[in-house]
Amino acid sequence: MKMLIFACKWCGLIGADSAGKKRIQLPAHFRVIPVECAALVEPDAVIRAFASGIAGVAVLGCHLGGCRFNHANHAAVKRLELLKTLLDATGIGGNRLLISFGTAHEDHQYAEVVKTFFEELRSLPSADLWM
Repeated sequence: MKMLIFACKWCGLIGADSAGKKRIQLPAHFRVIPVECAALVEPDAVIRAFASGIAGVAVLGCHLGGCRFNHANHAAVKRLELLKTLLDATGIGGNRLLISFGTAHEDHQYAEVVKTFFEELRSLPSADLWM
């Protein structure tokens, strides 16, 4: 089972890097893709990830109200919540898309979010069902 993480380079990515440096135990099968801002994660990129067999996609951004790009993460939440609805309607499931916000120094939060999401994905039916 594979998981894809889009991580804001100002918060989520720094948390991921810090978790790695501290050798916090994480699931083995995930890939982190750095993005300038969570608002730049397009719904079609998420859909393409699912189409290629990814079991879950997480978008990790800065705290709401703490975005460097004039609250762009508020727009990201709206767009990605709509995408969750679409994923539910298509049978993929909105619960396979995680939207989470934190700050750069929260490596423990990053690790906990990844572990919890991975466990939730393991409890879901195989991603092969919609491919």
